[in-house]
Amino acid sequence: MFQLRKRLFTAVLVAIVLPLSVVQAKPFGAGQGFDAGGGPKGGPGLMAAGPQVMNDLNLSAEQIDLLEKKKVEKRKTMINLHSQLQLLQVDLAEAANRKNPDMKSIDAMSRKVGNIHGQMTAERIKSIVYLRSILNDDQRKIMDAHRLEFGMMRGMKTGGKRR
Repeated sequence: MFQLRKRLFTAVLVAIVLPLSVVQAKPFGAGQGFDAGGGPKGGPGLMAAGPQVMNDLNLSAEQIDLLEKKKVEKRKTMINLHSQLQLLQVDLAEAANRKNPDMKSIDAMSRKVGNIHGQMTAERIKSIVYLRSILNDDQRKIMDAHRLEFGMMRGMKTGGKRR
C-alpha cells in the first residue's frame, strides 16, 4: 500500500512539475514578439522586435515575402527542438524517479537538454542576423533605436539589473 501511495505521489508530482518547467523554458522567443508555438505575435518579424518595430521599418513586399518564408522554416525548426526538449524532460523525470537512479544517464540527458537550449538560442540569433541582412541602412538604424529603447525600458522595469 505504501509503494502505491509513493508511486501515485511521484506521478502527481511529475504531472505538476513537468508542465511548469516547460512553461519556464520559453521556446523560440516566447514573450519576445513570438507566441509559444514559435510564430510571430502580430507581424512578420523573426525576432524580438515586436509588431511596432516591424511597422516602423516600413518593409517592402519583397522583404515581407523573405521574412514569411524564413518564418515558416524557423517555426518548424523550433517546434522540432521544443518537442525534443519535452521528450528529454519526460525521460529525465523518469530516470530521476527510479529506485536506483543512474547518475551517468541523468548527466548525459541533462547535457542533451542544455544542448537543445543552446540550439534554440542559436536559432533565435540566426533570425536576428537574417532580419538585419535584408534591411537597408535606414531600417537597421530604426531597428537599433528600438532595441536600445527596449533595453533601457527593461532596465527600468528590473531596477537596472539583468536577469
